[in-house]
Amino acid sequence: MEFVPWSDDHFEHMLRWATDPRMITYVADGKPWTPEYVAERHEQALQHWEAHGFGLHLVVEDGIVVGLAQLAHRGPDEIEIGYWVDPDHWGRGLATRIAAELRDRALARRPRVFAGYQAENVASGRVLEKAGLRYVTSKIVFGRLQHGCALGEGMTDHGVLRYSAFTEDPAGGNPAGVVLDATGLSDEEMLVIAAKVGYSETAFVLPRGGREFDVRYFSPKAEVPFCGHATIATSVALAERIGDGPLTFHTRAGEITIETNGGTASLTSVPTSTSEADPELVRQALEALGYEETAGPVHVGFGGARHLLVPLKSREELADLDYDFNALRDLMLAHDLTTVHLFWRESEDLVHARDPFPVGGVVEDAATGAAAAAFGGHLRDLEGPQRFVISQGEDMGRPSRLEVDATREDRRVTVTGAAVVIP
Repeated sequence: MEFVPWSDDHFEHMLRWATDPRMITYVADGKPWTPEYVAERHEQALQHWEAHGFGLHLVVEDGIVVGLAQLAHRGPDEIEIGYWVDPDHWGRGLATRIAAELRDRALARRPRVFAGYQAENVASGRVLEKAGLRYVTSKIVFGRLQHGCALGEGMTDHGVLRYSAFTEDPAGGNPAGVVLDATGLSDEEMLVIAAKVGYSETAFVLPRGGREFDVRYFSPKAEVPFCGHATIATSVALAERIGDGPLTFHTRAGEITIETNGGTASLTSVPTSTSEADPELVRQALEALGYEETAGPVHVGFGGARHLLVPLKSREELADLDYDFNALRDLMLAHDLTTVHLFWRESEDLVHARDPFPVGGVVEDAATGAAAAAFGGHLRDLEGPQRFVISQGEDMGRPSRLEVDATREDRRVTVTGAAVVIP
């Protein structure tokens, strides 16, 4: 396979393919290019070569033109790659070979390579995965959803970082997506990114200056006012870049203060509150959860979001969780509940918990910092100030450790945990 630098002799190939419906379906807005626009793109390709020393190529194999391949300048640290394979040569693995060659050429010039593809073009997504690029972000381009993939010496702050919170082991804890600079992203784009990432929450950071940030949290289904594990993940990610120390997050649930130190973060919630749950809500919740009774009264706790706090009679009962996803989701939506916090208390210092999260499109959270804060406030109201550890995620194979300090006089609760990058 040969990559031939773009020249005036190659204009006819771009003109031919720019009107082929099989080619243009996944390009730009999906409409045919006019001859005038093709001429403009041709001139741009020639100018790019002059300005940067790389650019568009004709791909030739066995003397036959089989496609186009492009290296596009995206700044001092990044090159974007793109390719088009002649429809007459589809199905031969050419796209994967072209993408791999473009990847290597790009990384020889810049520390990072980027590629975008139309969301409906799953085949192109698979090609980029085979070339080692991984998903970083999504956005609307020409009214169509486009996914972006990258490979390089680490993600930029405009991409999606992946951290696991409340653990020191990437295989444990609760994964969260983190976008360290979401400036310019719309609500729709944030939701699309969160859905693509697929974690229970992704945090989107908007810097205010100094160590203050606006932070928004999206599950794959909807925005949530506050998320504890994504806050821990985001705080550790920021501390790794700007140094340990205090952080202030302005969230939809209120102002959250965080202390960071050596890969751990301690978030202090908004003032917590607790109240006994309505009996009919309890009845319907137990029916959806498959439980006949509880170990004590069920409460609704608040620590930035509302959680149903359900005490169980044994560790075995907690381990045997098998619930009606749709029924519990509908009930939680009707009562503005973020999670159901099921717990069994082994001792004064240790609590085992599980948190179904169907309203977020996720069966269960491996670690839930917001629920831990609400639960800490509940136990303080019930028994007085205390500190304890929540062990969560064990039954999912993702053990998590949440340290809860419910001793403050201002009704706020501090939850501490580690976070690590997911390789």
